[in-house]
Amino acid sequence: MKIEVTYPAVPKRRLRRRRLKSAAGWLLLFAAYICPIVNMVTGGKAWSVIVLISLYMVWMLLLSTDLVEYNRISQFTRLIFCACALLAAIDVFISSGWAIEVVPIVCFSGLTVAGILFFTDFEKQKQNMLPMLLLIFMAMGASVVGLCLWHEESRWALAVMGAFALALLVACAVTLGSEFKRELRRRFHTK
Repeated sequence: MKIEVTYPAVPKRRLRRRRLKSAAGWLLLFAAYICPIVNMVTGGKAWSVIVLISLYMVWMLLLSTDLVEYNRISQFTRLIFCACALLAAIDVFISSGWAIEVVPIVCFSGLTVAGILFFTDFEKQKQNMLPMLLLIFMAMGASVVGLCLWHEESRWALAVMGAFALALLVACAVTLGSEFKRELRRRFHTK
């Protein structure tokens, strides 16, 4: 008896997309290899670090998507994390002094949009709470560290970001009620 195993044919559209992602990945890898070399040859500021972070951002957000937590909130929080890291790197390596105000504003905007995405489709999105909680904790931690270390006049953005992150955490806890602790245990695997 001969058993013939047949698998469904992969659609041409998927094959083209896979080939396009592969070609784009090789181009990004080539650019990541060439940019630091060009930066060392030409000298000057470390603009290649910004290019490398941007290439990683493109890779992570467009070409290498999540397999498990691929939802609106997690993708948006990944975008906010990458954008804040890119802005901080631009501030450190290219021109300094402005990121202490801009990054908290971007993070505040990200918290606002993540909160809107979470509360507009609450029943479905409460399972996707972990990325938003990580963004909230990152914003609160950055606010506390920034307020302790930065002693200039323009600390209002850090204070507003921290207060809004705390308010969003309280709103999540109040809305979920007793399920909040259960969701935290489930997400962080605590007893």
